Order: sequence, then structure tokens, then C-alpha cells
Amino acid sequence: MEEIIAILKTDTLSYDFTNGGLRYLSLRARTNFPLLDLRALAGKQVGQGVEELIIKETGKFLSTGKHSMPLDLSSFTAFQRSVFDQVSAIEPGQITTYKGIAEMLGKPGAAQAVGNAIAKNPVSYFIPTHRVLPQRGIGICRSGAGHLRERLLEMEGHDLTKLRGNYLCPGKKCVYYD
Repeated sequence: MEEIIAILKTDTLSYDFTNGGLRYLSLRARTNFPLLDLRALAGKQVGQGVEELIIKETGKFLSTGKHSMPLDLSSFTAFQRSVFDQVSAIEPGQITTYKGIAEMLGKPGAAQAVGNAIAKNPVSYFIPTHRVLPQRGIGICRSGAGHLRERLLEMEGHDLTKLRGNYLCPGKKCVYYD
């Protein structure tokens, strides 16, 4: 459990689970969603409930890059679900671009729409959007989910200096590193 907390850099997850599967997962505490306190469950036997499934599949994903978590994406459009399906098919250690996903979907001009769909990823790392990068690189800004993206890319064997590109993130909350 401590390893999961160290990688995610949080000990609290917000989630929503339906009969169809995990519908929402966030690394931040969100109101109106159940909270999963990872520290409280540390050292305890993992059972069969929803929270235990999230922990088990998180551990599996962090160690193998894959998971078996059922996902409920029914609230998304057919295009968004096709983007999520294509992203989910990217093997651990592989990367592509928004344009690459658009081309795989047979919509070569839809890179921006792919990016918009990816930005709506409702289940954090279970849809491995960290494997989809802008053509210009990931920049040298690290804020919010950027920290997890970088850790996951490094865990999958990528050299971040090669993925960064030559641009500065325009975000107001960014922290720049030399």
C-alpha cells in the first residue's frame, strides 16, 4: 500500500462505481463521491468489495501497466468511447500522439477532438492517457496530473528529457524546471 501511495502521491482517492463498473476515479478528494483512504486500509487483508478491487487493480496496473478493472463509460459519446478504447489498447511502454490516435480511428483531422476526449478521462490511470502525448512533447511544466503522467512514463522506461520537446507550458500554475 505504501508503494501505491508513494507513486500516486496521495493517500485518498475519490471514486464512483456502478453496476457497469468504475465510472469515476480521482486522486483528489471530491465532494459527493465516496472516499477511499489508502492509509486506513494499509496492512489489512484485501477482500472482495469495490474498494479492495480498486486497490488490487491499481497495484496490478502500477506493476504491469495493465488492469482488469471494469469501466462504466456509458455517459460518454460514441467518439469519446472509441478514443478511450484506442488509448486502452496502447501497450505499456508504447506512446503515441493525439494525431496518431485520430489516424487509428480513421479520422486524421480529429487530433484536437481526441485531445478533448482524453482531457475528460474519468478514471485516472485506468485509461492510460499518459501514453498519448502532444506532437510537440510534454513540455517542462509539471502540475496536477502532470506529476503522475511523468512517474508512469518513467516507470514504463521512457526518458522524460526526450519526451519534453522544446516548449514551455503556458499554464499559470506551472512549476518550471531547468
